[in-house]
Amino acid sequence: MYRRSPGFLTIFLFLCFSTVIAQSQTNPKDSSGAAKSGVYPLPIIFYTPETGIAGGAAVLYLYRDSLIPRASTVTSDIIYTRKKQFIVEIGGDLYFNRGTYRLLSNLSFQRYPNKFFGIGNNSPKTNEESYTPQSFLFSAVLYRNIYSHANAGPMIRVEHATMKEIDPARALAQHAVPGNTGGTISGAGVVANWDSRDNTIATQSGSLYQISALVYRNAIGSDYDYTDLQIDTRNFFEIMPGQILALQAAGEFIDGTAPFYRLANFGGQSLLRGYFGGRYRDNNGIAVQAEYRLPVWRRFGMVGFAGAAQVADKIGHFALKRFWFAGGIGLRFAWNPDERLNLRLDYGVGNNSSGVYITVTEAF
Repeated sequence: MYRRSPGFLTIFLFLCFSTVIAQSQTNPKDSSGAAKSGVYPLPIIFYTPETGIAGGAAVLYLYRDSLIPRASTVTSDIIYTRKKQFIVEIGGDLYFNRGTYRLLSNLSFQRYPNKFFGIGNNSPKTNEESYTPQSFLFSAVLYRNIYSHANAGPMIRVEHATMKEIDPARALAQHAVPGNTGGTISGAGVVANWDSRDNTIATQSGSLYQISALVYRNAIGSDYDYTDLQIDTRNFFEIMPGQILALQAAGEFIDGTAPFYRLANFGGQSLLRGYFGGRYRDNNGIAVQAEYRLPVWRRFGMVGFAGAAQVADKIGHFALKRFWFAGGIGLRFAWNPDERLNLRLDYGVGNNSSGVYITVTEAF
């Protein structure tokens, strides 16, 4: 559901990048802990079931203004995976007017061999087919701080995709699925949130409540006509010193005809670990998950996690008996204890499905 970018969000040796970002979010008055403005070359290595082992390089430009509590950053990277996925992107996280405004933007090119299992909450594994999309994507959101932890602003998203390789004997080649030949989606809308988390890398207290609504219409250049509403809620509680209960509920609701590769779905390294990313997809999706994090010894910690999700063609078709469940355990190593930057190794198990995930930062 609350997902959009595969592969490159699951980075294992993106340690320098994560450390710099973490340090840039410390109090600027504490010059001993704050990252300095400059250019940082960075290595990338990671692993997920969707990508296999992958590697690449990135360059981070960081700029700090003493009047703004967080640093502005521009990042560019290039990544290649064992499954022949190729990604090039440039993204910005820029603050203006003493932090009143925040611009998040992303421009990317991807050639991303992937798997499609059909549409619906009960699509059988025998439906599995391979396809290779090639896409250009631009997205941007301009937040304005309204009051305290409340932020809101406009958002745009434009993507052009073409199908470079499909199986001639399967569903995509038979023109039975919207988006089987790619096309352009162009949408505009708004995003609003309340974000009181104490730390976005590994939250111990606070909450996030976010809602976004994007309208895709032919009148603004989209080949597909639909509305996409996404909701993400997260709450964090310190049950005992160092022991955190993290809860998330997310949903996505599409009205109209969206391409199959932009339907609500779950799986992957963030939402319901144990299922292949996009294993089940449809117009609407809901998911809940919980994670208990506790220290074990020195820099080592463990987590236990569990979740449930489902997709449906109509909201009225959601039902308790239609949930897919997953759970698992994970190991944590505190690479940077002061900034709560953890190396993460998770093993998740679903229904006749499992996955190993090696990355940094928490799943949510």
